[in-house]
Parts: sequence; structure tokens; C-alpha cells
Amino acid sequence: MQLPPPSSATSSSVPSLDVAETMAASIAGSRVDYCNALFYGVTQSTMNKLQRVQNNLVRVVCDVGWRQAHSADLLCDLHWLPVRNRVMFKAASLCYRSCRFGQPAYLPLSSYIPARHLRSSKLNKPPARIATGERRFSHYAPLIWNSLPTTVRSADSYDSFKARLKTHLFDTV
Repeated sequence: MQLPPPSSATSSSVPSLDVAETMAASIAGSRVDYCNALFYGVTQSTMNKLQRVQNNLVRVVCDVGWRQAHSADLLCDLHWLPVRNRVMFKAASLCYRSCRFGQPAYLPLSSYIPARHLRSSKLNKPPARIATGERRFSHYAPLIWNSLPTTVRSADSYDSFKARLKTHLFDTV
């Protein structure tokens, strides 16, 4: 029994860049994004570890070595946000959905109600008595939401909000 030559098997089994990007984003990227709202307020060393995972992932997808290109440039080429900005994106997306579509009981956010009508909608930040209390969603979500420009917060639809938010976060990188 003879096996086919190895060259015929490898030429058709190498995925294109689009397929590799989709596979990486769905398999490994979803693991980086899993519960990333819990990563707000973690130490810089923990965030650096997660960023190294994403940097290695982008190098595998682009098939680029360590000295060929900087990983930040590769992230921009694939339109992937760095880990810290992904955490902010997730929290801001949850804020938008809870403010626009009604909030579930487990996401307690209180809106600032001014005496007169204002264009900007702000959220109140509840006090935190201990340092770990600053990492809860009801504490850091208003900080992120209130730091966004009014043009991002006042989006009409969820899709336009995500597009504006991603553009804003890419501009801050």
C-alpha cells in the first residue's frame, strides 16, 4: 500500500487568510473574550498575559514571525481591538443594551435624571466601600459609559453604536 506524496496533501490543506482569521476568531478569540467583562480592574500583569495570548494568535493567523512585523500593526490589519479595549467594548455594549432595551435585574444601573432636559445621558456611579467593589459592573460600567463621546452614546441602533464604539476605541489605541 502506497501513500500519496506529501506535497499533494499540503497544497490544498492550507487555509486562506480569511478562513484562518475566521477560525481563530471563533475558536481562540472566543476563549479570550469569554467573561472578559470580569477583567476590568485586574492587574497590569494579568492584562499583559492576555494581550500576549492575543498577540500570538494574531501572528499565527497572519503567519508572521516575531521580527517581521509588530503585533499592534497586525491587530489593526485584522480590525481586532487589544484586550483592554475589548473589555471596554463589552462593558459599553452591555450598557447600551441595558439603557436602550431595558435592563435585567442583575444589571443594576441608575441613570442620572437632571432637572432639565439634556442631550447627553449619563449614568450614576454607586459608591464602592472596598477595592474589589470597584470591579463590579454597576460601578465601572457608568465610568466607561460616561467617558464615551456623545456621538457614540447617542447612536440610534445597536449596530451603529458598535461601529461608532469600535471606531472610537481604535482611535484611542
